Amino acid sequence: MVYFTIYLKSLNNGTGYVDTALADDQLMRDYLQFLDIGVKAHRAYAVVDGATNDAPVGVFAVNLADVAAITATVPQQNDHPELFSAPGESAPKPAPAEEPPASDVEHDACTR
Repeated sequence: MVYFTIYLKSLNNGTGYVDTALADDQLMRDYLQFLDIGVKAHRAYAVVDGATNDAPVGVFAVNLADVAAITATVPQQNDHPELFSAPGESAPKPAPAEEPPASDVEHDACTR
C-alpha cells in the first residue's frame, strides 16, 4: 500500500490536491515515464482501504497531463505495527532497540 498526495493543475477544491491510498507504486512509475518521454498511461489504479489490510475498495484514474506533482508515502511495519494487524488482533510489540556500537574513531582517539 502506498499513500499518494496528487497535486492537480486547476483543481478548485480549496486545497489543490487529492489524497488516496493505492495498492502499489504504479501511478508514480507511470508519472515518471510521462515526465521522461511524454507517454501517458491509460489505466485505472486500485484504491485500497488501509484499515482492512489492503482490501481493494475501488479504482482511481487521473489524467497525467493535469498532474503538477506527486508525493508518495509508504508505511513502515516497524514504525506502525498497528497498521499491519488485522482488526481485533493485538499489534505485535516492536523489538527493543539495541544500543548503537561505539565509533571506532572515538575509540582510537581515546587510546592515543
